[in-house]
Amino acid sequence: MYPILFEVFGRHVSTYGLLIVLGAVAAWFVIKALDKSKDKNISLVFLICICGGLIGAFLLRPITRIPEIIIHWEHFRQMPARVALSFIFGEIVFYGGLIGGVTAMLIFCKSYKIRILPIADLFAPALAVAHGFGRIGCFFGGCCYGIQVHPSHPVAVIFPAGAVSTPTSIPSGIPLLATQLIEAVSLFLIATVLIIIYKKTAGTGLTVCIYGILYSILRFILEFYRGDGARGVYGVFSVSQYISMVLFVVCVGMVILILKRTDTLK
Repeated sequence: MYPILFEVFGRHVSTYGLLIVLGAVAAWFVIKALDKSKDKNISLVFLICICGGLIGAFLLRPITRIPEIIIHWEHFRQMPARVALSFIFGEIVFYGGLIGGVTAMLIFCKSYKIRILPIADLFAPALAVAHGFGRIGCFFGGCCYGIQVHPSHPVAVIFPAGAVSTPTSIPSGIPLLATQLIEAVSLFLIATVLIIIYKKTAGTGLTVCIYGILYSILRFILEFYRGDGARGVYGVFSVSQYISMVLFVVCVGMVILILKRTDTLK
């Protein structure tokens, strides 16, 4: 809606970028508020996760585009270079960031013999908060929009022509479901639930597993109401839905193991 917030020394400051930064800052405050151990490794792991997350967020889309490029190679090679690059690297992907961040954390923690589950539990509510800020950034940037709905729909939004980051690809002047705001509100609610769970089960791994379960369900459902076809759809489901299904199964399995090994619910 408002992709450019202001200018500094002639350079544009994007609303999306600013909200990503604010999300990271908010996440850090959540971590500091919940962390009772005051472990000095927390800040370093946090930075490692951010670096891994950024790499993963930028890489997932190109990776998922490989089958499409191979299948439609004749059409793809005729694209202008700018269009082709936009098609491959046009956006960052949350699930890519999640995979990248988790991978970086696992490698770093294992290398330096740092316990993973306590940190994963601590980071889970913070991640939900940061992601919520990011989705608000998506709304102002005009990406990740929803399907067309009736103008009277309570969560409808109309993007004015030229008021979004890529007006040629985003429908303007028609009511669209504000999936970005729906996801943002849902993520803040998930963060609240996770904070409550964390205070009772910190360090068991249950908090991060509940995060995975709740978010995978949320994302799987919201994908049916997304209107941006560029996110990649293979068969019946989108790439994000396939990842959501895997995440759900893994986290449910982990919850069962955790509850069998601990007295978490007592």
